[in-house]
Amino acid sequence: MARTASPRLEGLSLPVRPPTASPDDDAFRRACIRCGLCGTVCENGCIRFFGADEPEMGAMTPYLDVRRRSCTLCMRCTNICPSGALRPVADDLQVIAEKIDMGRAKVERDLCLSYLGRICGYCHDVCPLPGKAIKLTTHGLPVIQDGCVGCGRCVEHCPQNPSALTLVPASARQVPS
Repeated sequence: MARTASPRLEGLSLPVRPPTASPDDDAFRRACIRCGLCGTVCENGCIRFFGADEPEMGAMTPYLDVRRRSCTLCMRCTNICPSGALRPVADDLQVIAEKIDMGRAKVERDLCLSYLGRICGYCHDVCPLPGKAIKLTTHGLPVIQDGCVGCGRCVEHCPQNPSALTLVPASARQVPS
């Protein structure tokens, strides 16, 4: 199982989980048997695993490190999960757009080249769901739409460092404010 800097080190309180994981992170951690199969079939290598020393994040559970590698929406992880922690989804972009919610991208306007007066558009160009997940205004400014599934391609491909896009996990939207 591969490891990189965990979301805890990136300042996130909750991780971005693979497609179809419960938005209730505690429920997902209870359902996941920590077999690692989802990571073995991940075609882009975006599924990482928390270490045994990270019990507060769910030791040995999968998460996505989208700045390093984004989800290609291949759905292989959902079809191999033996415990039901991830539920099968067909490799069909229309079905994926309707059923997947890993999170939602957020544009950090003070870092975004387009909002700073330059034309960029990388986030829009790499999005697997342009128009549904992200659109560009007539002035070339990116706007995240309700159709964003949280794959993180915009975060991975943003030329800014730090990225002008962040991914708010679905589980973070479930936490009462």
